[in-house]
Amino acid sequence: MEEIELCKEITLDRRPDVIKFWPHDDQYAVVGTYTLLDDESAETEVPTSQQRVGSLNLIHVTDDKIAIIQTLPTPFGVYDLHFAPGKEIQAGKEDPGSFAVASSTGSVALYRLIPSEEDDASSLHPKIRHMYTIQYFSKDILITSLDWRRHDLVAMTLSSGQVCLGKVRDPSVDPIISVELMQHDFQAWHCSFVESENGSETGLGLISGGDDATLRYTPVETDQISALGFVDEDSTPNSLPTTSWVDRKIHQAGVTAVMLIGSTSTGHLVITGSYDDHIRLLHIPNVGRREVLAEEYLEGGVFRIKLVAKCGQDNSGSSETQQSYALIVSCMQAGARIVNLHKTGEEWRFDVKAKFEKNAGTLLYASDCQSAGADGRRTIVSTSFEDRKLYLWKAIVSP
Repeated sequence: MEEIELCKEITLDRRPDVIKFWPHDDQYAVVGTYTLLDDESAETEVPTSQQRVGSLNLIHVTDDKIAIIQTLPTPFGVYDLHFAPGKEIQAGKEDPGSFAVASSTGSVALYRLIPSEEDDASSLHPKIRHMYTIQYFSKDILITSLDWRRHDLVAMTLSSGQVCLGKVRDPSVDPIISVELMQHDFQAWHCSFVESENGSETGLGLISGGDDATLRYTPVETDQISALGFVDEDSTPNSLPTTSWVDRKIHQAGVTAVMLIGSTSTGHLVITGSYDDHIRLLHIPNVGRREVLAEEYLEGGVFRIKLVAKCGQDNSGSSETQQSYALIVSCMQAGARIVNLHKTGEEWRFDVKAKFEKNAGTLLYASDCQSAGADGRRTIVSTSFEDRKLYLWKAIVSP
């Protein structure tokens, strides 16, 4: 088991549940928090409403130190956040400082990290600025996760069990539009776009997991994209499976994380996390049944999975292929795990390389890391929910 080094811990204003380092400059990260407030009647002593509030915290991480640069209160709890898709930034369609926030009030809020020279020449650090909020659903709906595929297309999972597509545009300019794709029996937790290429054809689909312990898939059809007010040229014609499916057998509890790591002409490789304390690698073929290629017990609910690095060829159909993936896995009550996923020949295997378990008695929902240092180690920041802590620690994370 590889060694880890705990460098620092700090306490936030509210309970943190998501962190993302800024891809443009990973000295900085944004941490989202939420707190549940109970509004009780003094006469009846019965709760009449529940309100979640939160904050966005800009942190600066350098030289084994962590500091809070800015705390921006939000009128909603923050459940997920994503910076603008990298391919959209490269194409000049999106600002590298833009990020989207999934809220507890049925909305997605767009923010931007403003470089110091744009906002205040005397400041050494960027600042968070609100751009606009898109109120997709009623305010009693929680948006539990986002997958932001391109500058104007986002997938969302909801506390009502729905999985929806939304049009990401300024509501003062364009109408607010969303399209329902799937419905879980209970709360939906996470979703991931899947894409395939077969010659000149491309396809777009969506996989989701929820509290009903199911994994669900649906193709994204041309008419659904058109209903949002634009044509997505990347998604037509569709070479993915054209029928939806539901898998109720693989997971023994709620499915909380879904991450696509590779696609071929015959199917997809997807990593899932679950409340059943297991991480799994699935092969999802275009035709046929899903197959569990590897799984590992991680001692706690697998809530988020961060793909840090990978190496090897991507041809999963070759018996000679060697592939390796390095992951940071947030395991709730069990802390965090550094996990390697290997393929040698036809066999896949998960290996736990290190354990971070400083969050005793509280839930660790999220972790993210900086680029590797000269010694090969990475600086990692993990969120500890009940005690409102951020932990900064170091470990080798390599495939």
